[in-house]
Amino acid sequence: MDLTKIISVTGKPGLHRVIGQNKQALIVESLIDAKRFPVPLSVKVSSLEEISMFTTGDDVPLKEVLTKLHEANKGAAAADPKSDDGTLWEALTKALPNADRERIYSSDVRKLFTWYGQLLASGEFEKKEEAAHKEPEHKEEGATKKAVEKGVKKKAGATAKVKPSTGGVPKAAAVRRGGQRGS
Repeated sequence: MDLTKIISVTGKPGLHRVIGQNKQALIVESLIDAKRFPVPLSVKVSSLEEISMFTTGDDVPLKEVLTKLHEANKGAAAADPKSDDGTLWEALTKALPNADRERIYSSDVRKLFTWYGQLLASGEFEKKEEAAHKEPEHKEEGATKKAVEKGVKKKAGATAKVKPSTGGVPKAAAVRRGGQRGS
């Protein structure tokens, strides 16, 4: 599971996948309904890769918590985020026994289970397994294909004639100016 492109956007419900970026905004796609929209760079976003959970020991990255939840539930849905706090804490401690109950807010636990449900519904956990089963491509073959493509493009560009630029001035005026300046 790759969480580097999965973000939470302030003011927008759910999780979003970063599709691209331009000068003024990120282009994101909602994991809920697959709608794409721009998010201005002035809006606060949080990458799930950078979030961690408090434990009684060292903090645990959110990726590990989600993976443990997936394993504890055997790939099925976890507790409903709208259920009471006791049920949510029980489900969390089943996956992460050393979760620090004093430093983790109940709202954060609800958000964790909401995000888990969205990632599960969007198939992010299966993408991890598919990526592990793919055979790596040979780098040399890819590099030679790119070199051949570049060579073809260079040859095609080399045969084209380049017209001299007159700087947007008609050719006659450019010639006249050149003659007026004298040699």
